[in-house]
Amino acid sequence: MKNKGSIIIVNSITMTRVIGTFILPFISYNLSPSILIMYIGLLLLTDAVDGILARKLKASTIFGSILDATADKLLGIACLAVLSQTYPIMLLPILTEALITIINTRGAIGGSSTESSQLGKIKTWVLGLSIVLGFITIYSNEIVTSINNNNYIKEHLILLLNNIFTHQDIVIAIIASISVGAGIIVSCDYQIKVKNEMKKAIEDGFVLNKIVLKEGKDLLNALFSEEYYQKTRDIPLAKKLGVIKNEKNN
Repeated sequence: MKNKGSIIIVNSITMTRVIGTFILPFISYNLSPSILIMYIGLLLLTDAVDGILARKLKASTIFGSILDATADKLLGIACLAVLSQTYPIMLLPILTEALITIINTRGAIGGSSTESSQLGKIKTWVLGLSIVLGFITIYSNEIVTSINNNNYIKEHLILLLNNIFTHQDIVIAIIASISVGAGIIVSCDYQIKVKNEMKKAIEDGFVLNKIVLKEGKDLLNALFSEEYYQKTRDIPLAKKLGVIKNEKNN
């Protein structure tokens, strides 16, 4: 396997986002709002870091792409769930995230490549920004009390946070609306993409029940080879990781 060390580094960064997501409830209940917001910001930053490193180190793999997508979904849903305890309207973006997951899963089964679209990547960052702003809004009063307003910038920052605190309901409603709107747009985009790819896969003779999972070195190569990942980007995920039954028997 080429670039084994680079692949391990990139996937380890992604895995910290998964592990960090499961620690999030403990952070939200036991540590200060400022630490919570910084913690979420760091988790969101790992999404950019692992992507940049994967491209620069030529360490993009099928396993990494699946892990990255899973980590993004888990973190987004976990943060929205924490926010929804104060403002139930933040449950709505969870529904759109679930809808996107269902569409992509159906696509993977039906012959779609499941590659992220440009709109999907933008939506991920919109959701991340919305989550950070949501936590800042909810904890704006606590943040204000922790800021020392000895200079011009801090005075204006406190003024901004005070305004946010005063209009929390409106700000949260706007954040939720933007997140849901982005989710709906991306859901439609993925639905069209998946539908077209599934149609093409069927025309090319794709039948899921004729495909079985690769085994041994073939499966490891499919999951962790950067060269294989680049070569098969437009191929249905099931075909990337599987072989036709009669081909296996041969």
